Amino acid sequence: MNKKILILALFIAIILLIPLTPIHAYSNQNNASINKPSLYKFAVDAQDVDPPSYYSFQAFQMKPPSTTPMAVPVAVNAIFNNSGVIPKVFTVNVPVGNYSLVILNASIRETGGPQYDRAFYIFANGIPLLWGSTQEILNSTAQADVTYYQKLLEGTVTFQVVLTNYIAPRIGITGYYLVNVTLYLYPGNPIPGLPNYFIPLFVNRFGYSAVALSPTNDFISQNISLPAGTYRMAAVFYTEGSQLDEFWYANEPAPRNLLVFYDSYLAGVVNPYETIYTGGIDPFYWRPVTSINTLAFHSQNLIDLTPMLALGNNATISITMTNLLAALQINGVPYFRWIVSGALLLWVDPNNTLQSGKLISSNSNFLDSGPLFFAGFFGLVYQETGSFFLNNTAVLNFAKGTVYSSVVQEGTFDAYQTFNSVFQYAKLNEEYHELAVEKGFYNATLHYDISTPITMTYSFFAVPITNPNVIPYNLTFAQNGTVSLGLNYVGQVIFGNYNLTLKQFENLYTYGGFSGILEIINAYGGARILGLTSNFAQTSKNLTAIYLVNNAGWEELFSAVGVVKGVHQRAGTLQSFTLQYVTIGSTSSAFLNLAISPVGYQQELLLHKLAILKKD
Repeated sequence: MNKKILILALFIAIILLIPLTPIHAYSNQNNASINKPSLYKFAVDAQDVDPPSYYSFQAFQMKPPSTTPMAVPVAVNAIFNNSGVIPKVFTVNVPVGNYSLVILNASIRETGGPQYDRAFYIFANGIPLLWGSTQEILNSTAQADVTYYQKLLEGTVTFQVVLTNYIAPRIGITGYYLVNVTLYLYPGNPIPGLPNYFIPLFVNRFGYSAVALSPTNDFISQNISLPAGTYRMAAVFYTEGSQLDEFWYANEPAPRNLLVFYDSYLAGVVNPYETIYTGGIDPFYWRPVTSINTLAFHSQNLIDLTPMLALGNNATISITMTNLLAALQINGVPYFRWIVSGALLLWVDPNNTLQSGKLISSNSNFLDSGPLFFAGFFGLVYQETGSFFLNNTAVLNFAKGTVYSSVVQEGTFDAYQTFNSVFQYAKLNEEYHELAVEKGFYNATLHYDISTPITMTYSFFAVPITNPNVIPYNLTFAQNGTVSLGLNYVGQVIFGNYNLTLKQFENLYTYGGFSGILEIINAYGGARILGLTSNFAQTSKNLTAIYLVNNAGWEELFSAVGVVKGVHQRAGTLQSFTLQYVTIGSTSSAFLNLAISPVGYQQELLLHKLAILKKD
């Protein structure tokens, strides 16, 4: 067989229409090529099931304090039909006050016919606050803890709500979404040391932060000017794989890392999470239990950039996503795309200008073995491993005193796959660790330990049963598989005497498959399902989360199982569900054993290093 990529992008209907991603052909060094099964993205009709409450909801849910919140409506029954990337803009007056917790809730209902899962974002003055997607049938609710953005959410705020929906009646995609967004402000003791100035990065023509990276455009820069009196700086980034990279963790090459540069220095690395949207792989997997970080991303981390203040108030921030060009070269097609959104979070005191600064050490490395292919017993074997490390340390002299700042980040990634024309086994594990320490006229720490393992098996069968050279033609179709996905996350933010710790240990396992008859209706792979012959899926999700402020808080225990049984039960049922909270006092041992962290050994060295610098 000649080297080529066999593209089969199918739009399928059950009464419904389904878009599917390509079947690939890969070549080894001996010019032998081998096919692998596709991963699909589906659009489905719920058959008018109308649940009495929310059909889907995220596992991680903040336990609200006993105080009554002030509810600030942002969007009320906003309609998203052919909305695309154009935001709906809402100008809202947010009362200034003292709040211990601020929650942004988004509740979404799909109606009017079949539709895909769609990307969903909420921005405030161009800054990303909620990053997620829709449940493509019925309704869902999700939330984001935006307490850290209190200084942004004061007075007159412009919210931009983006739901990238498209309607195509010709092929039966007619569903639209109704969106309600509410900000909940819980009165209480204000959190000290919050950022008070925000700069959106890579703002598009619609006024919000979003940029696309691809194999032919994988490096983007922006010049920034920091306000006088900036004494601390961090960045936050959100990433979303699209086109063929919606399933990037099963691609060749698999690893993706967003590299963040401040001027010419590597200042941060972001590991994307293996988010699976509600139409991905097998849509019945996510009925009604969704995958991790799907409806709303809840495990982001800040990149401490404070040492970079030594380089001055004018700089260039650049980002690139690794392995995009390699994906083009291996696969021969350019459809590997990422959407990236981000912002700078600044701590600014106009009376505390930087007098002098010096970046006293900066070293970094990013190692990637590159994709390695071998002949295996079951087909082709692919492997790739890598690691990264960076350390930036600076002495910063401000009008109010000196700050010694040091940031260490390190991580690893390890991908393994074996596949043939009808089967794929894929495994990817990523780890990320960060320790950032500031000592001086203020004291602060950021600490993150994150690992995200995914393992999946997937089989695919499609055989034409009429002449494939004459459109329309029919084929028989079947798929079956399993997905095991995890999130092990520990984040700690310390500023002075304030100490916030968040732990999330979440795991998901799903299995099942379906089969039927497809009709291919055009040369671009448009198709519909003429009938389902089998359908089964079962998904289990468990979460233990701990939220502590100064050693006191709560523990959340969540468990849910969703099941779809048979060709007529397309919406599935919630077979079991538990959600409970346990109060944790200041003496609780739950706060101890913060994390098992390879970066832990760096902490003592960093503090010792800072003590020496301060002494000198």
